Amino acid sequence: MEKDVKKLLLFAFLLRIAVAPFSAHLWDMAMIQESLYLTLQGESVYSYVYEKSVKLQNATGLPLFFEGYAYPPHLTCFLFPFYLLYLSLGGDPRPIKIESNAALSLVPEEGFVASLDVFLFLAIIKLPLLLADLIIVYLLSRRSVEIATVYAFSPYALIISAAWGMFDGLVGLFLLLALILAERGMPFLSGFSFGLSMVKPYSLFALPPFLFYFYRHNIGALAKFSLGFLAGQLPTFAPLLLSPQEFLYTSFLFHGLRNPSGMTPLRALVVAEDSHLASALLSAYSVLFLFSYLLLLFLMFRRGTNLPEGVLVTMSFFLGFNKVIHEQYFLSLFPLLLLYHQKRARTMELLYLTYTILNSALYLLTLPLLFVMDYEVLSLKYEATHYGLGALAMGALVPTVFFAFSVINVLMNLKTIMEFLSGEMVCEKSRAL
Repeated sequence: MEKDVKKLLLFAFLLRIAVAPFSAHLWDMAMIQESLYLTLQGESVYSYVYEKSVKLQNATGLPLFFEGYAYPPHLTCFLFPFYLLYLSLGGDPRPIKIESNAALSLVPEEGFVASLDVFLFLAIIKLPLLLADLIIVYLLSRRSVEIATVYAFSPYALIISAAWGMFDGLVGLFLLLALILAERGMPFLSGFSFGLSMVKPYSLFALPPFLFYFYRHNIGALAKFSLGFLAGQLPTFAPLLLSPQEFLYTSFLFHGLRNPSGMTPLRALVVAEDSHLASALLSAYSVLFLFSYLLLLFLMFRRGTNLPEGVLVTMSFFLGFNKVIHEQYFLSLFPLLLLYHQKRARTMELLYLTYTILNSALYLLTLPLLFVMDYEVLSLKYEATHYGLGALAMGALVPTVFFAFSVINVLMNLKTIMEFLSGEMVCEKSRAL
């Protein structure tokens, strides 16, 4: 068994490291790069993003946000040692350069210039994301080698972590560890791991189940979990104290006020002719969303929902009903859902994989295209977009298809929630892990 797991880990790593240097969402990786470069210079990435947002709003008169580094500082802490390793090998500190004011990584974005060092940069900077995937594979193998194999060779997980360079796998890893540590009677370490899961703030949706779980045990366990959670948030205190306005605006207000996007039916409101009506509907939806979430927590607490179920239900609520549901978000729930409902997890994986390919494949292919094709050839994409069938696809067909995906996503997450609340689906403890 151990030999099989070692082989599985080796092949999973080789597959990912073969992909990592040659593919990336250039805009996202450029913003991660900027956070590391600014940290090296002793500057604040939050001030950088905030100033660009203010300039964008002053120039357009619209409540727009510059889509830069919009997360707590944990990711920079994880990646910075690897950035120093990259620099020690003689790498260009900024191998991805954006020389225009564009805020979108569309092919062919003429503002992008990449040095050859970008391949080494991506291989090294993505290592923590690849290692997170391997740790998840190992933890899953403690329950089932079959389940671990599904995750190890999941094309969805491969695309998000190794190809894209997005780090939702870290959220998934720390949520899984927090759950395991809680069930092993280690509340402080569980809280610490949960605090680290806030590498993306949306993991907060899963906090109440942990609080309920430890509250039911005793106040001492709840206090230890809370202290661990605060310890996991230590990186947040520096920007919160030094530049609170820029930090809160960039990391939290941005997520709360941004327009609907991704796999949510609400994105249809963005194209509404009456912007005031759309804004009013979004405001009403936000109130309904909060009320529904609180009602869900009440029902879970009253029913005595156990911890794994609570995490699955609250994260499914986020994935189904948040106004921003990007294709990478599901990776945070994928490992846990595989443990307790493999069939549902595989169906959701297929849904998110298909959406990712349709929505983002072009972005992920940008990197090699920059080195093998010139911009005049790539500019043919614009003609296909704005004329003939391209205009039809972009104007009607694509939004319709994406809307259908979003409806399916809502229904599948709603089904997961209802099955847990009704008792049709039950989670056993994860002690085998």
